[in-house]
Formats: sequence, C-alpha cells, structure tokens
Amino acid sequence: MEPGTRAKYDTLVKSVKDMGKVAVAFSGGADSTLLLKAALDSGAEVTAFMAIGEIFFPEEQSRAVHLAERMGVDLITLKVDLVNDGQFVRNWEDRCYVCKSAIFSKIKKEARELDISTILEGSHLDDLKEVRPGRAALMDLNIRSPLIDAGLNKAEVRALLKELGLPNWDQPSNTCLATRVPYDVRITSTILRRVERAEAALAPFKFKNLRVRDHEYWARVEVAPEEIPRLFQEREKVAQALKKLGYRKVALDLEGYGAR
Repeated sequence: MEPGTRAKYDTLVKSVKDMGKVAVAFSGGADSTLLLKAALDSGAEVTAFMAIGEIFFPEEQSRAVHLAERMGVDLITLKVDLVNDGQFVRNWEDRCYVCKSAIFSKIKKEARELDISTILEGSHLDDLKEVRPGRAALMDLNIRSPLIDAGLNKAEVRALLKELGLPNWDQPSNTCLATRVPYDVRITSTILRRVERAEAALAPFKFKNLRVRDHEYWARVEVAPEEIPRLFQEREKVAQALKKLGYRKVALDLEGYGAR
C-alpha cells in the first residue's frame, strides 16, 4: 500500500476525532466499513445506524449486522418503508434522491434524540465522477462525507480495509434491489422479491458484478464485460434458472455492467 494512503487514513481518523460525537450511516459495504473503523479508531463517541427494508438484499443486511458485532459496535437499525412511499415507487429519475432523503432524514431524527448533530456517510472520491442524485440529498441534509474530505478513492478504501484486517475488503460493490427496475416502472414488493430470487438463483455461477434487470416478463442479465463469454457459454442454464421464477424471456446484456 502507498504511504500516502496510510497518511490519508490518519487524516481521516483525526478529522473524526475532532468531531467528538458522531453518527455513522453503516451498510456493511467497504466504504461505510472503513468510515466506521476510522471513527472507532478516533476515540470519538460513535453511534452506528443502518437502514433496513424491502429494497435491500436480506443476506447483505445480515452480513452487515454480523460485521458490526465483530467490530464491537451496537448497531441501531431503522426500518424505512419505501415501498409505501408514493414518490419512491413511481420510480422517476429522482428515485435515489427520494431514497437518500428518507433514510438520512430518519437517521438525523434519531441522532438528534441522542444529542448527536454530526452525521457521517461513506462516499469517496470516485463517487464524484458519477451522476448520483442521492448525493444532492446528502448535501441538502448537511450529511458529511469524511472519506472525500480525506481524499480517499475506492482502491485506497479497499487497500486500507485489507491492511486493517477487515473481511469485506474485496467485497463487490452493490446497489439496492430498486436499481434493477427501469425508470418509470412502478416499484412493488413483488418485483423486488422476484429480483432477489433471480440473483440468488444465479449466485452459484459466481459472475462478477451480476445484475438481473427486471422487465416484467423478461430478465436482462448483466455481468462484468470480461465475464460475458462465460455468461454466453452458460446461457442455457442461466435461462432455465430464471424461467423457473416466471420470466418468459432471458436476455444477455452484450455491453456488460457499467456500460454507458
């Protein structure tokens, strides 16, 4: 690991220490894990919050709870009922803004009752290169992003997690179940559970960056570009697995995950 990366971590730890009392939004992903670890290392008074609800993968949430326990953190879970939020389920291009606003407004409310005024989340420098409507919600609510302030990017986050002995240093990034639904298609519990089952059915293939995009009667499968040849080789088994869940057609995305 580059010496400068460790220096950035030290800067991160010091910045959180100076805050004194903080709430950390934790998901169990690499970024929020490093933020939580830095907060704990800083000696600040730390409270961790995690949003739970139908839009999240249950298995990932379970792993996050166990990781928080391993790190010695009492995790406060907050139920966020987005499937009954009219603005969210209409699924316009502001979906992520609506989601982040709902989650962080709830965290902010709970934190205020514990006399915590500083809320931290785990965005890093690479996130600023992408169009992320949810980031605007963080700014509107005055949520702080210490990894960005410390100048840390995704590769550095993973390198630090590995050095610090945290088990999710190489865990693939993921997004919520709602991101599998095309804009303007109304989000329902039925669709979310169908996507969850679809990706679970394909998990044994161990494709990198697997996404099953739900188009009601047909599924569009995305994997990392370098995995497309293997996906094509396995297409019959993949199609069979998804058709068992009720999809009538299965399409393979020829550009792969991350294509613009």
